[in-house]
Amino acid sequence: MDVPAAPDSGPAENTIHKPGSGPAKPTPMGREFYLVMALIGLMILLIIFFNVPGTRASAGTTLVSGNWTLKTYADTTGVLVPVRNGTQITAHFGRDGLVSGSAGCNQYGAAYTVSEYALNITAPRLTEMYCSSPGIMEQETLYLSDLANVRAFRVHDPDLNLYNAGGEMTVVFGPEPR
Repeated sequence: MDVPAAPDSGPAENTIHKPGSGPAKPTPMGREFYLVMALIGLMILLIIFFNVPGTRASAGTTLVSGNWTLKTYADTTGVLVPVRNGTQITAHFGRDGLVSGSAGCNQYGAAYTVSEYALNITAPRLTEMYCSSPGIMEQETLYLSDLANVRAFRVHDPDLNLYNAGGEMTVVFGPEPR
């Protein structure tokens, strides 16, 4: 008489345990594991380093650390152009929230606020001198307009770069020559 096979019985597994063999030894970690761990550690250090509040504070401190001399400004098309020969445009960001300096012909002053890397400058007030040298008044007008449209700044040692609301660099200062 034939005996039918038990339902759902598959092939028998060989589960013989050898006495004294103990648990299986883990395989050693490969070079890839240590590389991944090093990268994770590096990422954690970078996150901590770039999120330190002192880093942001130092940017604002650098802003007021001295006098700045204009290197380039945006013309009417948004292209950065150098300052005209024979003129010097300056800015001094005071700890009192006022920026002042020479616009090339006239003296100017404006209030400003800083929050982390955001910078807002009010419309500058200026003296009413007329300079007859060609292009000086146009340069002054463009510079003051660029200054009033600033929304952010970054310090790229030794320069101070100012950006408009669209993130376009519109003004670049260098440290005042000594």
